[in-house]
Amino acid sequence: MQEITWSTLKRIAADQVEEISRRAVLLERIDAIGPVGRRTLAVSMQLSEREVRAAAEALRAEGLITLSAAGMRLAPAGVKILPEVRRLCRSISGLHELESALKQLLPVSHLTLVPGDADADRIVLVGLGRATAQVLEQVLHDNMIIAVSGGSTMSEVARAMAPVAGNVMVVPARGGFGRLAQMQADAVAGELAQRIGGDYRLMHLPEGMDQETLKKAAKLPGVRATLALMRNADIILYGVGRSEDMAQRRGMSLSLRRQLQRDGAVGEALGDFFDIKGRVVYQSPSLSSELGSGKPQALSVMAAAGARKAQAVLAAVRWHPPWALVIDEGVARRMLSLLSESGELPPENIKEENHGQENHTRRRAKG
Repeated sequence: MQEITWSTLKRIAADQVEEISRRAVLLERIDAIGPVGRRTLAVSMQLSEREVRAAAEALRAEGLITLSAAGMRLAPAGVKILPEVRRLCRSISGLHELESALKQLLPVSHLTLVPGDADADRIVLVGLGRATAQVLEQVLHDNMIIAVSGGSTMSEVARAMAPVAGNVMVVPARGGFGRLAQMQADAVAGELAQRIGGDYRLMHLPEGMDQETLKKAAKLPGVRATLALMRNADIILYGVGRSEDMAQRRGMSLSLRRQLQRDGAVGEALGDFFDIKGRVVYQSPSLSSELGSGKPQALSVMAAAGARKAQAVLAAVRWHPPWALVIDEGVARRMLSLLSESGELPPENIKEENHGQENHTRRRAKG
């Protein structure tokens, strides 16, 4: 199959290729959000309910999904072939080529791409969470310590984790900020630990305190114990945000936000604000600084979704190249475009507009 391109297959049997791609994507979506109804899937995939119904009936006839009043779920046979289905979807969307192009340009050891753009379809974030969880599960073993940041992406990663063998400790990689309690690093650390069957320690401290207050708080027995674990983290799991978004969530003053803009800040991770070259322009008082004095062999895993974050992700990779980077297709294609615009990638090597954009299901729905 690898010797035959999807463009060739489409020339031979366009209708059949369209139907295969539709069913493959349908299986992926059902796995991500099932049980799910036809209407929700139709909106997510930009298809008519009639098209979704026809594809679903065909998959049910093959014993790959089940239909009930609650919605569609994968049957055991569907779960069994899911890894192959995911590879097929990557081939259809051109993600293999996109991944290869980015690997040559980014200083990361492991790169994983997820189909879609979370800015256009929030379901993509669920897929990104699962892909990041799979990366973690491959390296997790007994007596490891995970330090995890907060945010919607990390929350999805925590929800996607499965029980693991051995004793694993989870700690927050930063203090709390913002209003959504379920997105705080403490909450994410707790849920991740519960999902994998591990233990956890919480921080119970907000970020944004001045340096002197932070130093005093770090001497409290409970905080001191958690910081000791953080320094010994084997895996550092974190997300990336756009600088203006993160400054607003942190409640920074208008003058400081304007200063960040003047200094060229484009991204933020673990309390550091950096420009497109990865140079730190501002460090907010943060417990995340403890990670810098941790194990030199610790594995860092960075995950982000949505094309709007592309500049922030590119800057974050230059700030501190992660061991593993998990991003969605929207981020990846926009990053290639940014590299082209900056002269770091010849324009003829960019396939953003052409390759991998033959999204059969969407074009069929519009045609």
